[in-house]
Amino acid sequence: MIKKFLLVLLFSATYMGISHANTDEKKICSGFGKWTKDGEFKIVRSKCITEKDYLTSLKAPDYLCNYYQKSIWKESERAYGKKQYKYTEASLKKINALKAEGKALCDDGKLKEGEAKLVEAIKIISHTRMN
Repeated sequence: MIKKFLLVLLFSATYMGISHANTDEKKICSGFGKWTKDGEFKIVRSKCITEKDYLTSLKAPDYLCNYYQKSIWKESERAYGKKQYKYTEASLKKINALKAEGKALCDDGKLKEGEAKLVEAIKIISHTRMN
């Protein structure tokens, strides 16, 4: 009887130690979910990183260059973004040219100049009428 009790106690302690070891690093997940026909919410895409890695990426010198490029893509190049705004051909060409110029500057290590070009493109998007 004592052996069983000690065995259960040892198993419980081991299980608790393992479960607490995995909770030290909190993970931050971003993703995309949708409702199925059955009424269930499913995560379709998900990317999880630790909080430490997330904070490190926020402090990266090229963070704004990457963030601005993704923002421009979402709002002016992706089909959904094009449906949301009333772009003219001239404004789209200007946005794409500024994005390319900003990306080239960021890739060359001229981060502040690249960010300025990307912000200029974002301002054009921001001042475009929505549908």
